[in-house]
Amino acid sequence: MTRRPRPWLLPVACAIIGVLWVLWLARGIEPLAPPERAPPSQAAPAPQGLSGGRPTVDPGNSHSQARGTTVPPSGARVTEGPPPPTQQPVQLVFQIPASARVGEGFDARVSIAARQAIGRIVVEVAYDPSRLKARTLEEIDYGARAAGERAFSMNPLNDGSVELVLTKERSVNALVLPLSAPLVQFEALSPGWTQIRIENISVSDASGRALSWSASGQESWISIN
Repeated sequence: MTRRPRPWLLPVACAIIGVLWVLWLARGIEPLAPPERAPPSQAAPAPQGLSGGRPTVDPGNSHSQARGTTVPPSGARVTEGPPPPTQQPVQLVFQIPASARVGEGFDARVSIAARQAIGRIVVEVAYDPSRLKARTLEEIDYGARAAGERAFSMNPLNDGSVELVLTKERSVNALVLPLSAPLVQFEALSPGWTQIRIENISVSDASGRALSWSASGQESWISIN
């Protein structure tokens, strides 16, 4: 006896195979995760001591009063400007020419300003004796000086140093100060650069009491040709 095939088996088998195929595919595929939200953008913290990209000023720091000045690190050495000039009773300005010729003479001069009576001024001048010679009273060339111009008297100390003295006359109570006076006259001996230094300045009144002073031009270089 021959068994008839059942017509409903084929659709059932196809459905089972389809379900198994879907389950197999679903097993090998992971579900996609939802995209993460990016965190809100944060500005990078400003470096310490800065605000908004501009240098800050420490109101308690006396060296940073200028607007926009960066406060120096703790312990840093701050370069300060020169202190305000003080008005001294006597002010001296020394003047040396920038150049001279071998064999010629030139004067080192000084301008003097005083707010009280002066009796005596003493100055020492140091120089290189291989480049310069301090001329004595008999050797001075007076052609470049005004007639009757008051000048310092010279006392040689050693080779390369002289003392210059300007004192009041006995008949007057105080020294009559010229606007500019010749300090010492040098003769250029050999070519090259050399330095003239003003040292050991002393100023006193008519009674011999020392007076305070300020000076400029105490060290000068001169070119000898």
